[in-house]
Amino acid sequence: MTPQQQLLEDTVSGLFAKIVDSMVSESPTVELDVAWQQLQQLGIDNLFLTEEEGGFSGTWQDARIVFYYTGRNALGLPICETIIAKKLLLEACVSMPTGPLTIAPGDNLSLERCPTSGEYLISGRLASVPWGRACECVITACSHDGVDYLLALNCDESNYNGGRANEAGEPRDNLDFKQAKIVGMAALDGAPQRLFRAGALMRTAQMAGALDAALQMAVDHVKGREQFGRPLAKFQAIQQQLAILAEECAAVNCAAQAAALAEDFGDSGFEVAAAKLRANRSVGSATSIAHQVHGAIGVTREYLLHRFTQRLWAWRSDFGNDRFWAQNLGRQVLAMKKVGLWAHMTALSDKHIK
Repeated sequence: MTPQQQLLEDTVSGLFAKIVDSMVSESPTVELDVAWQQLQQLGIDNLFLTEEEGGFSGTWQDARIVFYYTGRNALGLPICETIIAKKLLLEACVSMPTGPLTIAPGDNLSLERCPTSGEYLISGRLASVPWGRACECVITACSHDGVDYLLALNCDESNYNGGRANEAGEPRDNLDFKQAKIVGMAALDGAPQRLFRAGALMRTAQMAGALDAALQMAVDHVKGREQFGRPLAKFQAIQQQLAILAEECAAVNCAAQAAALAEDFGDSGFEVAAAKLRANRSVGSATSIAHQVHGAIGVTREYLLHRFTQRLWAWRSDFGNDRFWAQNLGRQVLAMKKVGLWAHMTALSDKHIK
């Protein structure tokens, strides 16, 4: 870890914990604009922008640190989505909207020309948009006449058509657009895939943070809880279960770091697919162990373990569930049959080391 990354880690870990403490101690929710001002004062949302633009000229490895600590602290704000949105807008040379932003795949969108002005208008639904109504704009992507476009859409130009919070209580809104004006638009090769891959990397890093938080809570609990005259941590069965949980945490962390590194090299299709699939598959056993070692207290509303496990259950299906990424990874492996999987993997490793 570089000195800059260490400073970033120290900063965001402390700030995120402070914001979450205010949410828990003062009220179930906190006003978005109040918390958002604290984040903007440090310019965290501008991570990928240059120093002249108010950012850090950050990398995906830097972004992974921010993503990780939002998961580690169960931060209920769209800061990760905003960071990715601004990165995509930067790549497409589209002007940056103000305020919190979000991202969503544009599978059900269609473009059409306005008969009078000749400008493009957008129609269709963006389903289950993270923090949709709380954000100024949603960044999405679609293809039209064989060209990939990155789009910035004003959330106020849409009709809110239901939606529901995920298992952790985070908003997931359905936004319907009908011949709506487009705030920003630019052709960007592979825009739909870039957006989806970035979202998967984001969720993987967040899941790594949430897993580590659940592990820490489990370890602290068994150290302080006694049964039959000795701490639970002294029982071999408990130790074995915690070892399995720690293995899951380590695997997801390694996968997220490898995916972020690969994204910085611009060739992360395999790593992101493997990382998100690995994170998804960790959720079942990891959350079960975390709750089991806590016993009855682990399922109470007052105990904070659910803030992490419920996010893990929700994030498992965001930006590709197990089946999606298993099929994606399988297709990639089959496409390597001429070169061979091992040769392909070692070539990627050599490239990243250099």
